[in-house]
Formats: sequence, structure tokens, C-alpha cells
Amino acid sequence: MGMRKIPPRGLPLGFLLTVMTVMAGALGAPAPTAADDAARPRFLTLAEAVDHHVVAERVAGVPAAERALAALRLEGSEVAQAILRVLDGRGRHVRPVWAARGVCVDLTDEELTRLLAEYPTLQAETIDQLAEPIMPWPRPGPSGPTMAPPAPNAWNLAMSGATALLQERGLTGQGVLIGVVGPDLPYLHPCLSGKIKHSKHFGDPKANTGTVEDLMLMHPLGVLAGFVKGRFQGVATGAVLSLATVTRGKLPTAELLAAIEWVLQPTDDPPPAAILLCVDFGGPAPKAVRQILAACRTAGVLPIIPAGNIPSRITGMAALPECLTIGALDQWKAKAGFSGTGPGVVEAVPIPKPDWAEPGVAIYGPNLEGSYRFGSGTLQAAAHFAGIWAQMREARPADDLETLLEALATSAIDLGAPGFDMETGRGLPNPSAALWHLENPPPPPAESWP
Repeated sequence: MGMRKIPPRGLPLGFLLTVMTVMAGALGAPAPTAADDAARPRFLTLAEAVDHHVVAERVAGVPAAERALAALRLEGSEVAQAILRVLDGRGRHVRPVWAARGVCVDLTDEELTRLLAEYPTLQAETIDQLAEPIMPWPRPGPSGPTMAPPAPNAWNLAMSGATALLQERGLTGQGVLIGVVGPDLPYLHPCLSGKIKHSKHFGDPKANTGTVEDLMLMHPLGVLAGFVKGRFQGVATGAVLSLATVTRGKLPTAELLAAIEWVLQPTDDPPPAAILLCVDFGGPAPKAVRQILAACRTAGVLPIIPAGNIPSRITGMAALPECLTIGALDQWKAKAGFSGTGPGVVEAVPIPKPDWAEPGVAIYGPNLEGSYRFGSGTLQAAAHFAGIWAQMREARPADDLETLLEALATSAIDLGAPGFDMETGRGLPNPSAALWHLENPPPPPAESWP
């Protein structure tokens, strides 16, 4: 679909181009100097909004299920292209990120100050925070002995509600796409054969450091969608995966933004039903990351992230209200001792977290030796939620994201302290009851009847 350039609202196109020309001359590519050594990664966006009336007209012919994503892509691309024209010829590496509505670029403090003085409607954020793989519990170690497979109705599948959805409705998440952003670790295993529909790597492969640990990628992928008949069964055995692998060590924010954007729409296919995030920040997440996660939810793609395995806190992306944060339970529906405890804090505002809790202790899944092992962690718990989300999406593909979440909230099994609490959130999802609630809405109050 050809796209006519849309100037930000309140800024005439002629004026915008004039400013860009002046800035391009003032900021033309300088000869390399010692100041280049002080360049830091920045995220640039515009305060102005794109004319949403024009955007609505342009995406009117797009199928309803993909319209929100198309509008986000159009708006974000217009903003990113406007900023790129300003930065043209600078000779630095720049990366547009339409899903976050901006551009990643390396700038020195002096260059950034001059840029903002010339164009005060630009907004800038320094994004030198580094994301890391979410560690399992306990800390990485040997895979352990090969173990015989459990019965198909393993306790974790039954507790999560996956078994009931399969037995009562035949739901396996058939054909539902789930995106995954995880560390660059091995993921080839018989139970994952044919499950990875799209894959792409982000970041510098030479920067890969740290322990190779199946609990940080292969194991949760198997819990989510793995299947070998008579040998192993995950939660959503019919789901397929779109996998963005990222540098195993310290991951620059710009690479994480690029990975999330790719997972949001890796091809011309419809977007995934959810994104399972297997990496996070040790401190507050950058605003640019929050912006791209908000775009995911607007497009109907649910960001799912573990609560983390530090019991005293929840931070990073897991603290953001845009993410659905999942804590871990043991076999007795009690909070796992290692599971992160809320609230999260975002810009000095406490955010109730986690949102839900799922099985995350002694979960059976694939290992690096091509067999299976038991493993624990909130990443395993988040994989359970991603799996039942795929099953629910198979049953209700046309429902908007918030409708499904509200149905889950209405039917949840309360755990811990009555009501929402900072250890298990709303409790344990009951997806079968949620679907029944959607199919049998309550009648209106008696006083509203004729």
C-alpha cells in the first residue's frame, strides 16, 4: 500500500521541510573527532501527533483484525521518516522503530543539545540501559539426569486449565501464532520440531557470553507449545512460534526495540496473539520500551513477561502496566518462594503486580541433551499463560484483547489474601470458566427490564 507522507498535526508540511533543511545543513556529517567517543544511544520521537483522521481514512480498507496494527505502522513510519530526514547524512548508525514511533541514533551530549535547541518539538531519551536473559531458579547448573515422561495430564497442565480446554473443547491453540523474544540459546529439540514458523537474530553474535542454559529458552518453549506423541505434551500443542533471538549477554535497548518490532509483524501474516518476553532490565525500563509495548496492546498483541525470580521485588518491563506479569505457583497453588513480589514502581508510581500466577515449580520440559528435565522459574509460569492464551484465541479469534482479559478476571480462582494481592495478583486463571462467561453473558439488571 503506497503511503503519502503525513506531516504531524499543527505543523505545516512546508514549514516542517524548511526546518529539516536547516537542521540537515547545521547537523551535516562532521569529520570524526574525539567527541564521537562520547556518543551515547538515544531514542528520538516527536511530541506532535499525526493527523489521525488521515490515518483512519488510509487504513479503512484493511481487515478489521489488522487495522490497529496498520494504523500504528503508518503513524510510526511517518514520524520516523520525518526524523530520519533531519538526521540524513550524519554518517552515524540510525535505526527507525515505527512501533515505538521514533528513531534510535548515537549522539553526543553536545549534538543532542544542539538538536533539541533547533527543534524543540523533538523528544529525546538516553537508552543506555541493558537487558539480560531472565534467569531460572535455581541459578543455571547441569541439566540433570534424563527422566521418564509424566502422564499426559501432568499436574501443571491440569492446574493451568489447559487440560480442561483440551478435553472439553478440543482446544490446542491450533495455528495461533505466539511471538517470543529470548536469548540466543539452542532451541532445537524433537518436541519443538516444526513449531518455529519465523526466526531472526538481533544484536551482535560476538557479544554472546554467559552460561548456555535450557531453562532460559528451550524449556519454556517446550512448556508453551512442545509436543511428541506419547512422550511429551506442552500447554498449547497446536500453536506455532515466531522467535526473535537476541544477544545472550548484555542487550542494548535499541536491539530489544528492533526485536519486539519484528515479532509484532515478522511477515505479511496477521500479528501474533501474544509476545512472551524472556529478557528484562535489572532496573526501570526505558520509556521507549514502554511505548512499544503499549503499541503491542493497541494492536491486540498481549505482552507477557515473568515476574522475575527475585522474591523481594518486581522491576524492569515486568513492572509496567502494559505487560501482563506472571508469578509462579507450586503444586499446592501457593506462591513459589522465588517468585517476584509487587508492587512494581514506574516513575515513582506503585503498580499492582504481578497480574496472575501460573505453575512454575518442578515443571517438566525439554533439555539440551534432547530429553526432558524438571525446571522451575517464573519464565515457566509465563509460558503456561501464553499457552492458555493461544487456546483461548483459537476459540475466540475475533474478541478484542481487553474483553478476554476481563473474562479471565471475572472467573479467576482467588489465591492468597482475598482479592488482588502483591504475591499472586488476581490469582490463577480459569480459562474454561472465562470462555463460558463470554458465551453466556449475564442478563441485564432487573430494574432495566421493560
